[in-house]
Amino acid sequence: MLVQPRTLPLRVPLADGEALDSWLARLSHRNGIPVLPLSRALGFGDRLRVWHNHALTWRLPAPLLRRMEAQTGLPTGALDAALLDQFDVLGWKPTAGSRYCPACLTETGGIWPLRWQLPHTFACLAHRCLLAVLCPGCGRTPRSRISERSGLAPPTRCTLGTSRHGNPCEADLLTHRWQRLREGDPRLAAQAWVDERLDRMDATAVTDLRDLDALAIWFRQRIYPSELKHLGAATVAAMTEFRDENHALKRHQRTAGLIAAAMTCHAIDVITLDDHHRDRRLAPLLRDVHTQYRRSGQTPSTRGPMILSHKRLTSLSEPLQRKVLRSIDAKLPVTERLRYRTCTPSPRAPRPGATTAAERARHIPQYLWPEWIIRFQPLRGAHTDDLAIDLARALLIPGNPVRNIHATSELNPWRNNVSIFLSEIAAHYPDTLTALCNIAAYLDTHGAPIDYRRRRTAFTDVDLTEAQFAQICLRADANPGRGARLLHARRHLFALLTGADLFNRRHQMAFANPHERGHYHLFQQQMTSTLRAELHRHATDLLAAAGIDEPVTWSPPGQCVAGLKLPGREPDDIDLNALHQMVIVDGTSSRSVARRLGVTVEHVRYASQQLHRLPPQRAPNSKPRISKLRARAEQLLTREFFQREHVAAGKNLATLATETGFSRWMLHEHARAAGVKIVTRKIKERVKVTRALRGDRIDPQWLREQAGTLHRANTDIAAELGLSHETIRRYRRDYGIPSRPTGGHSHVVSNLRHPNLPRDIRLAVEGQRGGWQRLHRFQQMIAYPSMNTAAAALGLHTQNLNLQIQRLETDIGGQLLQRAPHRYAPMVPTRRGQRLLDHLKQPAIRELLDRYADANARPKCGPYKRSTSDNTTSSVNDAPPSVAVSR
Repeated sequence: MLVQPRTLPLRVPLADGEALDSWLARLSHRNGIPVLPLSRALGFGDRLRVWHNHALTWRLPAPLLRRMEAQTGLPTGALDAALLDQFDVLGWKPTAGSRYCPACLTETGGIWPLRWQLPHTFACLAHRCLLAVLCPGCGRTPRSRISERSGLAPPTRCTLGTSRHGNPCEADLLTHRWQRLREGDPRLAAQAWVDERLDRMDATAVTDLRDLDALAIWFRQRIYPSELKHLGAATVAAMTEFRDENHALKRHQRTAGLIAAAMTCHAIDVITLDDHHRDRRLAPLLRDVHTQYRRSGQTPSTRGPMILSHKRLTSLSEPLQRKVLRSIDAKLPVTERLRYRTCTPSPRAPRPGATTAAERARHIPQYLWPEWIIRFQPLRGAHTDDLAIDLARALLIPGNPVRNIHATSELNPWRNNVSIFLSEIAAHYPDTLTALCNIAAYLDTHGAPIDYRRRRTAFTDVDLTEAQFAQICLRADANPGRGARLLHARRHLFALLTGADLFNRRHQMAFANPHERGHYHLFQQQMTSTLRAELHRHATDLLAAAGIDEPVTWSPPGQCVAGLKLPGREPDDIDLNALHQMVIVDGTSSRSVARRLGVTVEHVRYASQQLHRLPPQRAPNSKPRISKLRARAEQLLTREFFQREHVAAGKNLATLATETGFSRWMLHEHARAAGVKIVTRKIKERVKVTRALRGDRIDPQWLREQAGTLHRANTDIAAELGLSHETIRRYRRDYGIPSRPTGGHSHVVSNLRHPNLPRDIRLAVEGQRGGWQRLHRFQQMIAYPSMNTAAAALGLHTQNLNLQIQRLETDIGGQLLQRAPHRYAPMVPTRRGQRLLDHLKQPAIRELLDRYADANARPKCGPYKRSTSDNTTSSVNDAPPSVAVSR
């Protein structure tokens, strides 16, 4: 059978707010036995082997409490109010022993309230005094241990000894000399603030009290004694003693009451004051602990700004964290401002173990997006490459619980000069840090369609062979050049796909020296629109081959920084028409264009990619023209073509070369590949009705007018009809059209006179060959700003055009053009040249100009080849574009 515990004959009621150890001491004194034997009778067992008072007031099991209530005649649940467990929600650590008010002990006869064991109970509001901390006899904290004499002496006596079995102190605690505080003392107000929340213990009160404890612990080792002068000289001396004599390490601290009062007052000021007055109270939070200064031999002024204690900051409630961070924003290092987002309306501490910032790294390139480089780059004082690399790293800092060098290691390790750069740019443009935090928040919330981490793993190199690049250039009508262009194209694709920093030597595509960087930028700037599109298409094919379904490029939208003032401009904030004129037409350098438009060089490079850049005019023997010609030959010069044109129609290689634009060697090579034998016998042996065949092809009357009346050369007529010079000579011989005399007079048109024309026009055309054509060239080139621009637009060499104008000026006998003094000033006509232009606009003169200038003009591709457009749009069976071809 279970034996019921015996009840005590002598009982003591539990006072309101009394601690359990105080009640046990009074109960023991009432029964005349020590606390230790009594506690064993009440069921404590071996719990009191621990020598501190918490064994009697903290974390006692419920069955033990119910047994004690039954043995002592207390109501069920009465002892729950005598335990410190009710304050566990505050997270406070109870004091060792108990503080006390001698006046209260005198009035109550030795009742010790439970709140005297709380760390932030330091004053008695009833008697307006600070609570005593130590025994006046032994200098120890009362009730910090349990001795064998505990309970025998009155509750107002000290029962501590040198050991549990030693003689007790037995000093009268009521003899402590206490001093009454003045009315309005901030420590009394702070104690009332604490007591009011301890009475309520609702959610708001619990939050305030938890913040109070966290701030008090934070301030204790960081506050200067001089900052506590408003609490009196005793507090300043106590703080100095607390720090210099390491009182924080002592169990029995005589300064504990003053320090607790000072820290509580300072913490409450931070919690209750507004943002305007909170700044001076938060200065200690930015310091290191005092022992660190003493150990390193440095002073706070020499150590510079300190970073926040993340552990201490996260112990505060989130609303208080935001207030603290907002108040100390200006005093934090730039990396801490990013980490805690203090430059945003909602600053907050990173959550321990959060993976958001680590996941953000997969959406950020090593080299910042081009659109954002333009927005962040000021006109002066920032190198483009350093800015693009540093800001990409900085995007990993907001909300990252890991410190700098480890937070950015996936992209590039953090360096001190990055912090210096960010500090300088934030000093002039404070919204820069806010923009970085906004971009990071957008990536955390919405993500990104590109996973750069996967791409950095998949593409350590770019698969672009020389043959593939040649095909790309062929489709884009671009020159593949030498190996350097292929290398730059691979770098372009590599940066496009992975967002890599090409200055990082870890990449195979990295720049070997600054010269390669300059050539790479030049390659990017000079890429035609078709070549850029072809490379973009190849990048899409590489992603598909790697099993990656993502767009080639992407960047966060500009709405992330709406309303912020950034160092740069918006990417589309540039005059594209002016840019086209300067970059493409005039060929001005990017640096000069940026200076004239008031933008950065990177802005010019980015906007130039949006312009439609056509392939340049190619020489007949250039690689793109030859490659295109070979591709067209592969398509056109088939076996069926040679059977139809050579075998059936009887055309020789010369005729086929003139009609198709291919050389005889190329025709012969493709005919041999097609298995067709070229017949080299004369045409008279293969075609019987030669003269009838020729007569059917060219109108004799038209040929007689062109050669006899207009005195056109055989070469001009052959070029217009797409035939050879020898063919026209034979036609003239068959039709009986006399040839022009040879010698010096063959180049002079002496039988054409224009007495009604102005004098300058007559001097230019009468007795001169090609005079009308030179007048036409002069009229055409005056519409352009320079000789070079005009020659490029008209498809001529600059030297030839210049010679024609000089010949015209010589024939007329005066200067027609005022040449430009430098490259930025356009050429203008002289007064005589403007008068000549006005004459050329007259209807009668314009009719003569159209007739003779067009008749004597030669195509820019030469007299024996057609232009590219003619070759691509007409077949070999089509007749030459001439009005003289018989239908």
